[in-house]
Amino acid sequence: MKKIPAFVAAMTMMATALIPSAWAQKLEWSVLASKEFTSAPVDIAFSASDGQIIVLLENGEIQILGPNIQMQNRFTVPGATTLTLTPDGQRLLVGNQQTNQLQIIELAHVYTLPVGSSPVKGPRNAPVTLTVFDDFQCPYCARLVPVLKDILDTYPEQVRIVFKHFPLRMHKFAKAAAIASIAAREQGKFWEMHDQLFANYNNLDEQLIKSLAEKIGLNMERFEEDIKNPTFDEEVNADLELGQQVGVRGTPSLFLNGKPIKERNSGSLRLQIDRELAKLKRQ
Repeated sequence: MKKIPAFVAAMTMMATALIPSAWAQKLEWSVLASKEFTSAPVDIAFSASDGQIIVLLENGEIQILGPNIQMQNRFTVPGATTLTLTPDGQRLLVGNQQTNQLQIIELAHVYTLPVGSSPVKGPRNAPVTLTVFDDFQCPYCARLVPVLKDILDTYPEQVRIVFKHFPLRMHKFAKAAAIASIAAREQGKFWEMHDQLFANYNNLDEQLIKSLAEKIGLNMERFEEDIKNPTFDEEVNADLELGQQVGVRGTPSLFLNGKPIKERNSGSLRLQIDRELAKLKRQ
């Protein structure tokens, strides 16, 4: 039997792979949505993290569209001819072919996060607000507790912490812990309960939550009544809904004056806070 040379065999396999099979000869396509612009789009980027579409028009205007292709924001970079979005969705790389210039533009979506009845630590009139969406059974949230203490110690007059509840479904007792912390807040001891819950995050159950409430000196009769209060459950749900609206997908999620930030260590947080304070000073 005559052997086929390896090279010929490989080329034959490649050619066969390039021929569409009978199962893949038909392509169906349809227009899901369309949008008209005031001038021609010259470049487009897509953010995989949030579904946003970023369009550069020939007049240098950059439009940021939501997943429903409705415009959310726009700004103009004079002379811009190309754009690329970094994988983390945080920066735009904008090129100008006429001037051979590259500009790196940081994108920061600023959300309105009402304080409402949420617990606050630090001066109420502090120029920097660090809003934290937390889960009392989350190990990463527990690790953040000393970091936030360090931030408040470093910026006693400039920073306040606002606590928002975001109990994840995977954590069986996280919502019960959130409601218990609100009941503690009603007796003026939210932060004491906060610290105890996080110190025991990996052992929480209903009995331990009650034991911690007793440990910090709560009126247990009132506590038992308050944890059944449906308005506390609604308050947790409202925090969850707010978090979902501003893109919270996991915990802890931090927002610095309404801007989502990824930093979780003291050094990086201090750098972000210093930049924010410097920006506020220039205004």
